[in-house]
Amino acid sequence: MNSKQIKVVVAVALTYGFGLFGSGPVAADQTFGPATLGADGRLREIYIGNVGLNTQSPSGNRSFQRYRLRAWGEYKVGERFGVAARLLWEGRHYALPLKSTWAAPGFQTWWNGDVLFDKLTLDFKKIGGLPLTLKAGRQDVMLGNGWLVMDGTPLDGSRTLYMDAARVTCAVDSIKTTFDLLYINNSPNTARFPTPLGGGTEDQTEQFETGGILYARNKSLLKDTDLDAYYIYKHNNPNDTVGNLRNASGAPFASPADAGEVNALGVRIDSKLTPAWAVRAEAAGEWGGTKPYPGAPRQDLAAFGFNGRLTYAFNDKRANRLHLDLEYLSGDDPHTKANESFDPLWGRWPQWSELMIYQWPLDSRVGQATNLTRLNLGWLAKVHPTTEVLLDYHALWANQQSTRSPAQLVNISQNGNFRGHLFTGWVKTKFNAHVSGHLVAEYLAPGAFYAANRRDGSYFLRAEVVLAF
Repeated sequence: MNSKQIKVVVAVALTYGFGLFGSGPVAADQTFGPATLGADGRLREIYIGNVGLNTQSPSGNRSFQRYRLRAWGEYKVGERFGVAARLLWEGRHYALPLKSTWAAPGFQTWWNGDVLFDKLTLDFKKIGGLPLTLKAGRQDVMLGNGWLVMDGTPLDGSRTLYMDAARVTCAVDSIKTTFDLLYINNSPNTARFPTPLGGGTEDQTEQFETGGILYARNKSLLKDTDLDAYYIYKHNNPNDTVGNLRNASGAPFASPADAGEVNALGVRIDSKLTPAWAVRAEAAGEWGGTKPYPGAPRQDLAAFGFNGRLTYAFNDKRANRLHLDLEYLSGDDPHTKANESFDPLWGRWPQWSELMIYQWPLDSRVGQATNLTRLNLGWLAKVHPTTEVLLDYHALWANQQSTRSPAQLVNISQNGNFRGHLFTGWVKTKFNAHVSGHLVAEYLAPGAFYAANRRDGSYFLRAEVVLAF
């Protein structure tokens, strides 16, 4: 962080009336009349073994630290108007790989990210005396469990999730139904307003994205059940860069852009069947026209996805729970003219694996799960009043012998469909309102879907501490 950035962070902290490293933290999200203020700091240590599933890769092992500071505030004018903002800074230090082994130019061992707004909204409530709300500006958007709508900035990891959007919500209490209408207009980088305070530009995704979503949720038709239905439209205009190189988090890498449009029509159910049993399921069909990589011909899109979970709760003092997941994301059949590869839209985030985010580029893109059948068995328990443990096993298959681009075909064997065995474990703890953290460990034993030189085991380790003020 340079001196100018340090001054900005300090000024923000002083403006909010507290010091990030003072004599003691105040309660999180403090309210002072019409104003609500807060801040947090997140520290992460990460080690990833064998990105690319080939132990001979000179940059396959990654070891780095992430330091993120955020400060936010909201001010309400009466009951019908409010303004909210959040500033953040994140820096990284890469111990591995060595700069000399990184394939793309511009790798920074010490990366000083810029200070930027990842939230800046105007909020209007009870518009015209009706049950209408409008939130306009930079905001986080999550629909359902975030399967298709969650992360508008996948290239910076979890530093930000925001979308530049306008969201209108209508709540019809008489039928316990809400309707959301969203317009999304995302830039591929941080060059648009509100620009970073230091004047730099960082990539957030590979294309200019515009879209619309109509989302309805009902809570009255079935007891203890959410029933959702939605239509999503997403248009992609490529952000062409030399070699498709993306400047993200100090470690530039090549990633192709989407082009064309995707339509998705979906339904979702989330139901508590009995005191012990619960089920949730979501399915979506997709159509449109896309270009999966630069220079590719336009293809008609015809894809399907399903994501479901069955949960059994023991309702004991440890809150033991078991869950069984099934996920299916269609893959592109190489023998047809159409493209059957399911597009996760704004769902490129680690929904069930931190490690696989780094392995998807072998046949797709960073965080872009597709061409997948996943069977998962998991267990969760509260082993201490402050601590939960979560263990999962995932069996992973590919549905088709295909990749996003012809250049990636060397990464798969074309002789098998099993992607591998994935084991994941989490320990999450929250000591109090100010201190929380977690430990994550994952291991992938690759299967025959990958080429013979892409079958070496891979693992992910992370420790995190969060301080909230």
